[in-house]
Amino acid sequence: MSEEHSGSILAIDFGNVQTRALLIDLVDGLYRLVARGSTRTTAGYPANDARLGLNRVVEQITAVTGRKLLTNDGKIITPEQNDRSGVDYFVTTASTGRTMRTVVVGLVPDVSIASARRALAGTYVEIVEALTLEDGRSVEQQINAIIGSRPDLIFITGGMEGGAEEPVLRQANAVQQALRLIKGGRKPALLYAGNSVLAPAMRDLFGTLATLFIAPNIRPSLDDEELEGAQAQLALVYNDQQAKRGSFGALTRMSRNGVLPTAQSYNLITDYLGQATEKNVLAVDVGSAVGILSAYVEDHVSTSIRTDIGLGHSADSLLSTVGSATINRWLPFVTTTNQIRHYALNKTLLPGSVPETIKGVFLEHAFLRAGIGALVEASRPTWEKHLTSTQNTLPPQFDTVIGAGAALTETGSSGFGTLLLLDALQATGVTRIQLDSFGVIAALGSLAYANPEAVVQVLESSSLETAGTVFSISGIPALNRPVLHVRIKTSDGQVIKHHVAGGHIWVYPLGIGKTATVDVSAGRGLNINGRRRVKVTAEGGTVGLIFDGRGRPVPLALDAAGRAAQIPLWISEITGNPPILIADDWLTEAADEGSALDLEAEDALRKSKQRGGLFGGGGRRKTAKEEKPVVLPPDLRSKNAVPENDVDLQDELNNLRR
Repeated sequence: MSEEHSGSILAIDFGNVQTRALLIDLVDGLYRLVARGSTRTTAGYPANDARLGLNRVVEQITAVTGRKLLTNDGKIITPEQNDRSGVDYFVTTASTGRTMRTVVVGLVPDVSIASARRALAGTYVEIVEALTLEDGRSVEQQINAIIGSRPDLIFITGGMEGGAEEPVLRQANAVQQALRLIKGGRKPALLYAGNSVLAPAMRDLFGTLATLFIAPNIRPSLDDEELEGAQAQLALVYNDQQAKRGSFGALTRMSRNGVLPTAQSYNLITDYLGQATEKNVLAVDVGSAVGILSAYVEDHVSTSIRTDIGLGHSADSLLSTVGSATINRWLPFVTTTNQIRHYALNKTLLPGSVPETIKGVFLEHAFLRAGIGALVEASRPTWEKHLTSTQNTLPPQFDTVIGAGAALTETGSSGFGTLLLLDALQATGVTRIQLDSFGVIAALGSLAYANPEAVVQVLESSSLETAGTVFSISGIPALNRPVLHVRIKTSDGQVIKHHVAGGHIWVYPLGIGKTATVDVSAGRGLNINGRRRVKVTAEGGTVGLIFDGRGRPVPLALDAAGRAAQIPLWISEITGNPPILIADDWLTEAADEGSALDLEAEDALRKSKQRGGLFGGGGRRKTAKEEKPVVLPPDLRSKNAVPENDVDLQDELNNLRR
C-alpha cells in the first residue's frame, strides 16, 4: 500500500429508506470528503439483503471517482492497494430494522432504572418491561413478565460501587430462571452495568445461557452517573443483533467496527462540537422511522431517540403521539381529522413516497414541525437541571443548530430548511444554522472509534453546510411595526441599516465564509435571549443573516385563513421565492370522507406489518389482485419517489448468492 495515500475511508449509513455512502481521503495531508452517493435501502422486503444497496451506492462512488472499491464477489477491498483501489477503513452505521425489545432490571426506579433509561437513549430500543424492587410483583410474576415480553436484550443494573449485592443477585437469579424457561427461538442478549464486584457472578449465571456483555457501573455513586461504558457495550449488542439478521450478517464481518447504531454518531459528534466550541449545540434528524435529537447543554450531552416519531414508517405513530390538532396548527388550509389520518396511513404504508401536491408538502412539513417539537419536549427533562431559571420557559438558547436528514436538507432551498428548524425548535437569541446535506454526522460516529483525527478534520472542512446566523426576538411583537433595529457593517466597510417589522422575516444575503459586525436592538417589551441589544460578529452562509421578527412563541393564527396569510409569506421572505397562492376553496369547510376509508387503510397497515412490509422480514407478498389499495382523497395522495417493484432486484440477488 502506498504511504502517500494511506488513510482512505468508506463510510456507509443504512437508513430505513436511504443508504448513503461517503468516501473520505487525504487531500494535501488533510482528510476531506471526496465523494458521496445514496440509493434505496434494500435491507427489508422484498430484497431482505442490505448488500444490494451497498453495492449500488458504492458503484455510484466508483463512477464518480474511477476507484474500484468492490471485489468481484461484492466485498469491500481493504486495505487500499497500490493502484488506489479499495480503502483502508470501511465503517458502517444503521438505523434500519425494528428496535431491540428491552427489559430493564434495576433496584430503584429513580436511580438505577433512570440511569439505564438514559444509557439506552443512544440506541434503538423499545423498553417493554421494567423490573424493580418496588413493583410489588412476586418472583413468579416477574419471570412471566420477562418471558411474555419476548426481549432481544435484558439490561441489568443496580448497586453502587461498594454497595448492594444481595438484591442485585436476587434479581439476576430471576432473570436466569426466565432464560431457562424460554424455549425455541433466539435467547436475548444480557448487558450488566451494575456493582462491578458482581461481574464474575454474572458470568457464572449467564455465561452458558446467553451472550453476556459487561460494562462499568452506570451509577457508581448516588451523585455520579457514567453512561459512556454502557453505551459502548450497547453498540456492541446492537452489532451482535444485526449480525444475527441475514440482511446484515456479512456486513458486520466486513466493517471495521461492525454495524453501529446511527444515533450514537449524533451523540458523539454533538459532544465533540460542544466541547470544541464550549457552546450549546443541538442536532436533530427526523427520518422515516426514528426521530433523533442530540443536545450539548452546559457541558453535558444527551441524546433522545423516539421510534414513534418519523415521517414514513412511523407517520401514524407520530400522529398518535402529537395529535391531529398539533398537525393542523401548521396547515394553511381547512382539513379534517380523518384526512390528516389518511395522509399518515398512506405515508406509513409507502414510507419512500414524496408529496405530489402543494397540500401534501404542507402536510409533510406540519408532521416534521410537530415531530421535532415532540422531541424537544421529550428532551427537556434532561436539560432542565443544567439550565438557569430564566431559560426554562423555552428551549435553551443554542449557539449552533444542525438539521440533518432528507426532510430538512432536501427541501429544495436552504432557506426553507432553516425556516422549518426555526418553526419547530422556536429558536431564541443568536443562532448559527447548519444543515448536514451530505449526511456526514451519521457516518462519522463509527469512524470516531477507528480514526478520530479524520472525524475532526472532516468536520472542520465545511462538510456541514452553514446556512447563516439567525437573530430571533422573544415576546409578542406588534404586527407590521418595527421590532428589530438592525445595523450591519461588512468586512469591506459597507453599512446597512434596516427595521424589521413584527410578524416578518428579513434576510441579508451575506455569503459563505464571510462575516459582518451586526448590531441589533429589540423593540419595547421584547428581547433577544434576555437582552434588549446584542452586538456580535456573525457568519453568513447559503442563506445569509436572518432576522426573525415574529416573536417567541411563533404567533400562529388560530384559523386556516390567518395561517394562509402567514405561512406562505414567511416561506417567501426567507427563500426569496414568490409566495405560494392559497386557493379560496382551500379555506372553505372540508368534507370528511367518513370512517370506511380509515378502516380500510388500517386493515392494509395491519396486514403490511404482519408480512414484515414496514421494517423488512419474510412473508408472502400479495398479488395486485389480492391487495386492495388505500384510496385517498385526490388532494392528499402521494406518489412513490422510487418504484416499489424494482425489475433489477432479483437479478442482483441471484448474483450475490452465486
